[in-house]
Amino acid sequence: MKKLLFIIVFVSLFFINDIVFAKRTLPQARPVTGTKAVTSNSRGITALVKFRADRRAIVVTFSNLAVASKVDYMLSYSTRGTTQGASGSINLAQGDTIRELLFGTCSHGVCRYDTGITNAKLTVTTTLATGRKVIKTFRLKV
Repeated sequence: MKKLLFIIVFVSLFFINDIVFAKRTLPQARPVTGTKAVTSNSRGITALVKFRADRRAIVVTFSNLAVASKVDYMLSYSTRGTTQGASGSINLAQGDTIRELLFGTCSHGVCRYDTGITNAKLTVTTTLATGRKVIKTFRLKV
């Protein structure tokens, strides 16, 4: 009887240990490669939006700007209960342009990145040479 009880306890501990071990070795989240990109073609203007490899910034490539008279962009997101963001415009005389927009701030070569980012979106407003305004919004899942 004691041997049977010992075997039951031993086997039970063995299985409980396996269950705990299995919980510790669950697969982690997939690593982010930053290769997924979203493209928008707003009547000739192309905006290619992709995350930087560390997902602490987005890289926006503006191309085919000859049909535009003005291009503006605005990145906004929420972090720790406040709204943050960055905005700017494109110098059309330079042609195709790349902008890197950080989720955070940099000063004197030191960058502080925001965490807990929600409701991130990039809005690109294009005024065409014809005077027509085209607004494209990209929702970003950081």
